[in-house]
Amino acid sequence: MHASTITPLEACRRITADRPAFHWDGKLRWDVSTGTLEHLAGLVRPGMRTLEIGLGVSTVVLAANPDGHHTAVGISAHEFELITQYCRQIGVDLERTTFLQGPSDRVLPSVSGTFDLVLIDGAHAFPFPIVDWHYAGRLVPVGGLLILDDLPIPTVQVLHRFLITDPAWELVQLVDSRAATYRRVKEVTEGDLWKEQTVNKTYPNYRFLTPWPRTLVTTRRRLARSKSVRAALRRHPRVQTAVDRALRRFLG
Repeated sequence: MHASTITPLEACRRITADRPAFHWDGKLRWDVSTGTLEHLAGLVRPGMRTLEIGLGVSTVVLAANPDGHHTAVGISAHEFELITQYCRQIGVDLERTTFLQGPSDRVLPSVSGTFDLVLIDGAHAFPFPIVDWHYAGRLVPVGGLLILDDLPIPTVQVLHRFLITDPAWELVQLVDSRAATYRRVKEVTEGDLWKEQTVNKTYPNYRFLTPWPRTLVTTRRRLARSKSVRAALRRHPRVQTAVDRALRRFLG
């Protein structure tokens, strides 16, 4: 049986020295930061099952895990080839690495099993980060790790803000002001339990309305909580009708 001749940390050092260009459009290159790559290499343990959405230098580090099993999801066959060539060059065996080609929202639903570590660094357009987490996050067992890259991008930061309030996850570390690692601390709960999510604790929230309609709606809700007001409105239905007419006028 083949085995990588270098460790994830050694692969990280080679990448830092070689600077292989797996993502390059002729003007810009992009990958996880050096700090994030070193952080990732430090998390890898022999025998880990890892999953990665988005390919790059992180793929090399995760594939170098001795006795590990790595699954990488990406859309570019050319990037698969470049990564494969570089792995052969530096002594990273890909026998235990599986490449799945295609958009993550189509590929991930067919991925099964559990993964000790998941890296989300694929498409960043909305809603891909959330979709990737929806499918891949549920494959992380209690105690497993999730790494989210490119937090400065607003579409990714939306997911980060949710994760740091969700009781199923705990924030482990922020890296390079760009990435974050979280640990799952609770099992996945099925069902539409939106009322139990911290992010929904401000319900009902009418900030999407302009000021005057928002004032009307919130005032009406406050009044409706009063038993005496509800009784008065039942005795004087014209008042209720006038309020409803005003709401329809301002809400369009």
